[in-house]
Amino acid sequence: MPEALGAAGQLERILYILPRAAREGGASLAEISESLGVEIPVVLKDLTQVTARAYYHPAGGEELLLEIEGGRVNLFTPGVFRRPVRLSMLEAVCLGLALRGRLAGRWGELAGTEGPSGTLHLLRALETTLSTVPTEDFLARIEAADLRPDPAGIREILSLALEERKACRIQYLKPGDEGPEDRTVWPYAMVHGEGHWYLLAHCTRSKGVRRFRLDRVLDAETTGEGFPVPEDFDPGAHIQGGRVFRGDETLEVRVRYSPVVARWVAEQEAVQPAADGSLTLTHPVADPHWIVRHVLQYGPEAEVLDPAEARGWVRGAVECWNGTP
Repeated sequence: MPEALGAAGQLERILYILPRAAREGGASLAEISESLGVEIPVVLKDLTQVTARAYYHPAGGEELLLEIEGGRVNLFTPGVFRRPVRLSMLEAVCLGLALRGRLAGRWGELAGTEGPSGTLHLLRALETTLSTVPTEDFLARIEAADLRPDPAGIREILSLALEERKACRIQYLKPGDEGPEDRTVWPYAMVHGEGHWYLLAHCTRSKGVRRFRLDRVLDAETTGEGFPVPEDFDPGAHIQGGRVFRGDETLEVRVRYSPVVARWVAEQEAVQPAADGSLTLTHPVADPHWIVRHVLQYGPEAEVLDPAEARGWVRGAVECWNGTP
């Protein structure tokens, strides 16, 4: 069973495990493993992370006591982890839309009955809740697709090439470069994330699938040359949490941890701190949001040394948090 990757995946699992383990009698590790679709060692690793962080980096306001014995896990806590996490409003809307689609063929049959229909009952409960939300405030929180005019017609050119499976020559300006690069690409898919359109395409120079932000494509033209789309190509593999990135496009980021937290980080990474008690690690980063969250969780005790691009990510997050322009 595959393990969900990244900090977001681990947090999702932890927020599922803790309420289940807080029930009377606890929960079976085997049942949790089956429900999450991961192996039992992954569940145990997640629980270890909870206890380790509570020890050296407490969040405050919640006391936890975990007990693992006989293939079961028990969580003793007087607070919020005794109940499941509420759906966010966006999650509730997505669930409501999915339920409507599921019931589309049977709505007339079910709507006039009082029979036991868990799906129908849940949908009605969601619609009642959503009807109380101020429409303008809620819509302001939903990220709309970028539908601005495209004077150069680049989006249309790439969309047509994608449909006809024709290769394209593009001029692409990467952040920090002095000028655009000429690339020949095979368009596989077009996706939207974080307010931008991206082209997922095979780059003949890089010899792999890469993502290109459309507002950084300065020019595009088809070559007329056809290409095959691999049968195993999955656009979903390039999208996580509404963000578009490719796992094999990594940036080496060096982070220094002060002696205050270094020994705990060193223990997790199975390395030794330096003579002064500090620790410097190089992380291969595919998702900028991950390294920002990772560094900020340690406050002033962690610092990105290089590259400058990664330091800028953290600086931008801090300035945004502090309201600095």
